[in-house]
This record gives sequence, C-alpha cells and structure tokens, in this order.
Amino acid sequence: MAGNEKAVVKYLMDNIGNLNLDHIGLVQKIENPSSNGELRSLWSIEQLSTENSNKKADVFVNDYGVSIKQSGSNFAFNRIQRKNLWELFENMKFKNIQETISVLDKLIEDYHEGKLQSPLIKWKEAFNYQEFFNLLQFLMMKGSPNLGPSDYPADYILAAPRNDLSSNNISVETFEEHFNNNSNNIYVRLRRQWTGQRSVSEHNRAVSIAKRQLNSNWVFDDIVGEPSSGWRSEKEFPIDDRKTVYMIFIEFKK
Repeated sequence: MAGNEKAVVKYLMDNIGNLNLDHIGLVQKIENPSSNGELRSLWSIEQLSTENSNKKADVFVNDYGVSIKQSGSNFAFNRIQRKNLWELFENMKFKNIQETISVLDKLIEDYHEGKLQSPLIKWKEAFNYQEFFNLLQFLMMKGSPNLGPSDYPADYILAAPRNDLSSNNISVETFEEHFNNNSNNIYVRLRRQWTGQRSVSEHNRAVSIAKRQLNSNWVFDDIVGEPSSGWRSEKEFPIDDRKTVYMIFIEFKK
C-alpha cells in the first residue's frame, strides 16, 4: 500500500463532483475492491479496505482501476525471489530467459562480493526495453509472481504527494506515460536480508527464501553487511546457521 493511500482517497472523496482528473474526468464515484470479489462504494475513509493482497487497483474511480503511488521515490514492486523468475519471464514471453536470470545472478554475486558499490542497478543493465516494459506493466498493473493475475487490475497510475494535496499536484497517467516519464529513474534494487537477524518478519522471510532450492544462487553462507535490528542470540538461532539472502525490488528513485 502506498504511504499516502488514505490521504489520497480521502481527498478524492472530499472532492467528488469538483475534481477533474486526466483520463478519468470529473470524479463522480469511488469504490473499494474487497477480498470477497465485490466493489463497494466508499462513503467514508473508515470503509477503505487494504486487506486484498492481490489487488493492483487501490480504488476504482468512475469504474477505472487506479493504482496510487506517492510522488517521488517509491517502490514499484517488492520482494521478487529467484524461484519465481523462470515462470514469470516465461509468462512475459522473454526470449532468453536463462541469459536474463544469469545476468541477475551475476549482479547479486558481484554485490555480495563487494564488486558493486551500490545496490541500485539501472534496469537497462539487466533487461531490454520491451521485456522490462512488459514485466513492469504486469507487476504494477496486472498481477504478481506468487498470486498470478489480479482480480482488480489497474487502468491508471495516480501519483500524489503525502501531504498538501491539490488538483495541481495529482497526476493520472497510463502505464506507458508513467514509464516513459520516469524511465531514466527506474532501478533494480538488490536487497539483502539475513537468517538469524533480530527482526521477526525479516528473519522468517530469509529462512523461507533460504529453504527453496531455486533461490540457492541468491543465498550465501558467509555474512555480508549487518542487520539494523541486530542478531538473535546463539540460543535463539545458531550463529553457524546464519546466511545472507537476496531479493530484488524495482524502485523509482528521484
């Protein structure tokens, strides 16, 4: 969920009948996707449901699915595991799947070994234009690697700041417009976690990643970096079982 989602939805609700949005027109109706497959009209912000993990449209405005993003830097998609790549790229009809995966493997390995100074990689270093365009369009608008196609795909991306919303700082774009306007600021982020780190959610995710054989190229027995939450004690989790594991995020960074 975007950090500004509730603020944006409340602004839209407060301005029904008075706000014109590109592509959508005069805002007349706002609905919320629910987990039971229904669209519910929103009359108060307390009704806003974020329970459906597979929705790409945060809300529907005038029957159009709208994905809300915070202006400036934001994550387009989080936590892509290596185990999902082959099927994901196959569904996207990539021509050289193994070659693309090998490029990502090498980037992860180089970053782990300290050969790369930054975890941020320009998307063009790993993908060609059309394949990355199709991939990101699917991830942002249509579905996810684990859950497949969304029951609530998005038609448009609405970008807005967290505070001081106005008609002047809200933009609505098609995916193609959003991609082309930001293509020089899109990165693949190499994200590391550790088994044995103090954070419960991060530790559990790292343990789950490390168990999957298809993730093994992104799992290392030596420890690089240090979790901000610190480490669990030897009694809680054996030091010898600590591992460094990686995922990739896709990030818009400005």
